Amino acid sequence: MAVATLAVNPELLGGLKTVIFDCDGVLIQSYEANMQYYGMIREKLGLPPLTDSEKYYVHSRTHREAVEHIVPADRFDEAWELVRDYDSSTLHQYLKRSEGVREFLCWLRDAGFGLAVNTSRGDTMDGILTLMDLQGFFHPVMTSDKVAVPKPHPEGVLTILREHDVQPHEVAYIGDSIVDQKTAEASGVRFWAYRDANLTADVHIDDFGMIKAAMESVYKG
Repeated sequence: MAVATLAVNPELLGGLKTVIFDCDGVLIQSYEANMQYYGMIREKLGLPPLTDSEKYYVHSRTHREAVEHIVPADRFDEAWELVRDYDSSTLHQYLKRSEGVREFLCWLRDAGFGLAVNTSRGDTMDGILTLMDLQGFFHPVMTSDKVAVPKPHPEGVLTILREHDVQPHEVAYIGDSIVDQKTAEASGVRFWAYRDANLTADVHIDDFGMIKAAMESVYKG
C-alpha cells in the first residue's frame, strides 16, 4: 500500500514544498451530485441515461466538455438553455467533504507546505470551498475559467508553480483520475493518486488520516 511505502521510504517526501489538490473526488465527494446534474440534462432532453463511460468522463472534465460530450451537437442550444438558470443549491445535499481532508490540510499548512487547487470546476469553486468549510487554505485556486486550456493541459499547475516560486520536483499533485495523472505528467510534478489503484502514481492514498500520520512520522521540517 502506498501509505506504507511512504512510511518506510522518507525520500518520497524529499524536497517537497507545495501540495496541489484536485477538487471533485479529492477535496469533496461529488460523484452523486454530478450524476444527478448530468442525468437531469439527459432526462430533460429525452435522451437515454448516462453510460458508465459517460459517467466517468463528466466527473473529471469541465462543465462545457461534459455537456458537449453527453448531448448531440444539434441539441447544444437546448442543453445550455436548460442549465442556464439551474439552481445548483439543489445538489448540495449530495456533496460532502472528504473524510479527514480538513485535518490533513491543517497539518500541511502548519508544517509549512504551500497549498493550492487545480480543478476542472469553473465559477462554482468559491461556493464549494465555503460550503465545505475549506476556505482560506489555498492560493491560488486554479479553475477552468482561469486558464486558456483546461486539464490535462499543464497551464493551471504551471501557474501555481510560478505563484509559489517552486520547481516541479518540489510539488505533489493529488488527484483521482487519469486526467489528473496526465496533468501531473505534463507539468513534471509528482502525482499522488487518491483512491484509484489503477492510476500510475508516486504515492497511492486511500485515506487522508493515514497519509497525514505517515507524513507526520517522517517529515523533518
